[in-house]
Amino acid sequence: MITVTNLNKSFGDQHVLYDINCQFLPGQNNLIIGLSGSGKTVLLKCLIGLHKADSGQILYHDRDILSFTDKEMKMVRQEVGVLFQGSALFDSMPVFDNVAFPLRMFGGMTAMEIEQRVKFCLGRVGLDDAEKKFPSELSGGMQKRVAIARAISLKPKYLFCDEPNSGLDPRTSIRIDELIDDITREYGITTVVNTHDMNSVLGIGDSITFLYQGHVEWQGNKNDILQTQNQPLRDFLFASPTLRKLIETER
Repeated sequence: MITVTNLNKSFGDQHVLYDINCQFLPGQNNLIIGLSGSGKTVLLKCLIGLHKADSGQILYHDRDILSFTDKEMKMVRQEVGVLFQGSALFDSMPVFDNVAFPLRMFGGMTAMEIEQRVKFCLGRVGLDDAEKKFPSELSGGMQKRVAIARAISLKPKYLFCDEPNSGLDPRTSIRIDELIDDITREYGITTVVNTHDMNSVLGIGDSITFLYQGHVEWQGNKNDILQTQNQPLRDFLFASPTLRKLIETER
């Protein structure tokens, strides 16, 4: 579980996050949504520790990472998996070495243990036969699955996904959502997903935080989001005339 309390973040004179209060629960898909420039990417980077918040708390269970030393933060990062927007695979490395990278970086495992873990993770995402291939030989969806395998290689308690469906076709996007959902529930991970994909919102949104102009405007889940009367959220959800007509038809 991650609890955020009164979190503020500025860059110079630009105040990006205002008194953010939210909670991300284990075993659930916790989605952050909002318009471009709403602060969702900054919030995600603060949660991971890539940005240092100006004030407030970010509790990983009962540990406030904002008060951690670099050494303490390094220990926490062994509990964290990150799926970057562009997958961020190393082009010069085969799939096996991409997945093995965090295992080797943090050390403590033998070569045999690393091999077994990499094979398990690749099997878990359905890429048993891809370990010798290079990222350039894979489709966009396969690259995402390799990135997921790498993100779970350290058996994380916390998984952060930045626009996991960016650049993917609708069918592949659904497969990635289902994979994230399965892994989250199977291992009881606290999963935080930064997304603008409405299919993800309606498909796996167990908990949804809507940011608007740097603050939390609305919180809820996939079952009640379409019924909201919050005007900024409605403007965001129904920006597409096609979606608006479909919802009105269903009603």
